[in-house]
Amino acid sequence: MNFEAKLEKYAQVIVRVGVNLQPDQSILMWNPPYEAAPLVRAITQAAYQAGAKLVTPIYFDEQIHILRLKYGSDESIAANDHVAMDAVQKFSDRGDALLSIQGLAPDYLAGLDPEKIKKMGQANTHSSSPYIEAVTSGKVQWSAVRSPTQAWADMVLPALSPKERMPAFWEMVFQLSRADGDDPVSDWNEHLSKLAIRKDYLNAKQYAALRYSAPGTDLTVGLPAGHIWESGSDRTKTGITYTANIPTEEVFTMPHRLQVDGEVRSTKPLDYGGMLIEDFTLRFEKGAVVHAAAEKGEQYLNYALAVDENARFTGEVALVPNSSPISQSGVIFYDGLFDENASNHIALGSSYKSSMSGGEELSDKEFTAAGGNISKLHLDFMIGSGAMDVDGTTQDGNSEPIMRSGEWTQDL
Repeated sequence: MNFEAKLEKYAQVIVRVGVNLQPDQSILMWNPPYEAAPLVRAITQAAYQAGAKLVTPIYFDEQIHILRLKYGSDESIAANDHVAMDAVQKFSDRGDALLSIQGLAPDYLAGLDPEKIKKMGQANTHSSSPYIEAVTSGKVQWSAVRSPTQAWADMVLPALSPKERMPAFWEMVFQLSRADGDDPVSDWNEHLSKLAIRKDYLNAKQYAALRYSAPGTDLTVGLPAGHIWESGSDRTKTGITYTANIPTEEVFTMPHRLQVDGEVRSTKPLDYGGMLIEDFTLRFEKGAVVHAAAEKGEQYLNYALAVDENARFTGEVALVPNSSPISQSGVIFYDGLFDENASNHIALGSSYKSSMSGGEELSDKEFTAAGGNISKLHLDFMIGSGAMDVDGTTQDGNSEPIMRSGEWTQDL
């Protein structure tokens, strides 16, 4: 099968499984780099074949972003014209679909002024609230996918020759996104069914807390009453199913924002807005990060924690077995979407209201009172490995094994 045929299959998975585009819906493709144009065009074809009313991409040029950081005034760095977020708001209000396509090298801002990066990151984060609100509230179908770029491939596959890297990287994306089979949509339906069995099991348990143990990690995460474990397939308020991440290997829920205590060590690098944070530890007390340290990128970790008053609290906790295909590839992608689906992870910042029974009907104040977290940040960081054990605390205070050495203890 040639590259074009594989790309078409990948696009079909994104349109039919990812956003599950409905006839007469429009779709906004947000922030694809220019190198992603072949994928954007394939998605456009698949979307119109599915009956799309309108397909609109808003491209992102990293070189223009870099030039602004190099030569822009202080007013320019702190400004945001809101064009992309206004489009997100419009599409969201109409009940259309949102698709995030990324693929930039995770360290593409390396060497630039950290203070300017901080100011621009703060402006972009604060302006992105329409997107955060849309994807955490159940208003729209949305999905996040990746398109390889040369700079990213150079970083991920340095052992290969420059000419070999992009073809090899695309093959990995097709395979790990389950888009390389004869009938990838059916393959995805089977995969999502298996994930659903796992989340149904955890929902029946209704653990009061999770306990994580690994080298450098001893963390207890309380779970609020009425928490809901979710998996790859989600549903909008209007009843349309979609898959928020392509690929996905996780089951996840929300922590109680005030009941996270202990220390956790990262196991994979974290990309934060074009800068890498590596080998970091966080200490939590009563839900909040009270100490943060990193071998590399500590200032960017502190920038993330200072986005707003709730960025130091957590919004998601996710379980992924070490045997997941992405983990078993042995590749570090330096990318949240791929790396989080290779590893147990936690998110700083906002919770998904769908992760609590009746949460989508609660006001922000009511949701917070019930244990949820509202923030302009949602930043996943990886903590899992083959050395991690996870236990669940039952409602009567007993402890049960959920994972041992990174693998499920219950074969469902």
